[in-house]
Amino acid sequence: MRQDPFFAEVDRAFGVRAHVRFEPNADVYIDEARARMVVHVELAGSDGDELRVAVDERYLYIMGTRTDRAENRSASILQKEILYGEFFKRIRLPLPVDDSGASATYRDGILTIELPLGARDRFPIVRTEIRMTVKRTLA
Repeated sequence: MRQDPFFAEVDRAFGVRAHVRFEPNADVYIDEARARMVVHVELAGSDGDELRVAVDERYLYIMGTRTDRAENRSASILQKEILYGEFFKRIRLPLPVDDSGASATYRDGILTIELPLGARDRFPIVRTEIRMTVKRTLA
């Protein structure tokens, strides 16, 4: 069986983490009214045509590159906080999804992925209340 090139690249990313420069921030939530999992990934400065998104039974994968667009390369850097280079994000799916109805849009630096929820009986959400005791000490 031949492996999909995207997942071969994913395997390479996990096997050799040195070339993956950063992991972008993401918000993940369940839209219960529309029976969808929605993911927002912060990718300002990335080329939308170069983003790669895939899903398997347990994970959502996002890969791409953000290129440094510094205007004056001869200038001295005073502060540099924005990460550039290859990025990779793997998000564990809390519920099964129907990947045939998945959609992704990239607008204003945010990648939005919508995944319709699949059959809920495979990975049920279990909510457990955890009791916590807070002790205060006098100094």
